[in-house]
Amino acid sequence: MRGTLCISVCLLVMGCVRANVQRLDDTVRPAQLPHTVEVLATEPEEPYTVIAVVESQTDALFRGFDDLRSRMVAEAAELGGQALILGPERTESSVIFTPTPIFYEQRRLSGKVIVFDPRG
Repeated sequence: MRGTLCISVCLLVMGCVRANVQRLDDTVRPAQLPHTVEVLATEPEEPYTVIAVVESQTDALFRGFDDLRSRMVAEAAELGGQALILGPERTESSVIFTPTPIFYEQRRLSGKVIVFDPRG
């Protein structure tokens, strides 16, 4: 039983950032460098096309929204996106029931990967 508790705690502390990408078109675009992808909090005024929706999440104790954003930017860059429009940050509380309950927060962030229309 003690081994299960240690494994659960280790997974929460180390945890990874997962991403789910839903492509909305099949156009192959050259990958971008992550630092060239604009991160936007609101919809841009320039015309654009949404090429994918991406959601990242983590269960780790020491992973925050900066880690989620970084993973999303990397995914957007890989798809050839020029910008990422971020959605709201969400946090859900959970518990692992072991002999001693372990409470933690799951963080989620979603956004739209876009390319600007050249005719703008």
